[in-house]
Amino acid sequence: EQDLHEIYQGEVRYARDAFEGLRLMDALIAVKRGVPGATLPPLKQRRVPQRDTPLLDLTEPEPPVRSDVAIDNPVPTPPFFGTRVVKGIQLKEYASWLDEGALFKGQWG
Repeated sequence: EQDLHEIYQGEVRYARDAFEGLRLMDALIAVKRGVPGATLPPLKQRRVPQRDTPLLDLTEPEPPVRSDVAIDNPVPTPPFFGTRVVKGIQLKEYASWLDEGALFKGQWG
């Protein structure tokens, strides 16, 4: 919240969760409507001090590390590409695999 407040010209507020967000919006609406005594909560102070140096030193790149994964493994070839229509299978052979809940609720609503 404090970091964004420094670079953004408008009002910046942070809410941890939906309930805090609702309280914040109530306060914001009350201020906009001119309710007497209505104010926005103060900006939250930064808990961690701001660093002057970056966490990573990017000036000297590290040499790339090779993994120990073998790259000479053969890639298997699939038996076919695309789709195939299989005919001659009876409904009773695959009906037990169907998820009726997903079929009726998910697909048909």
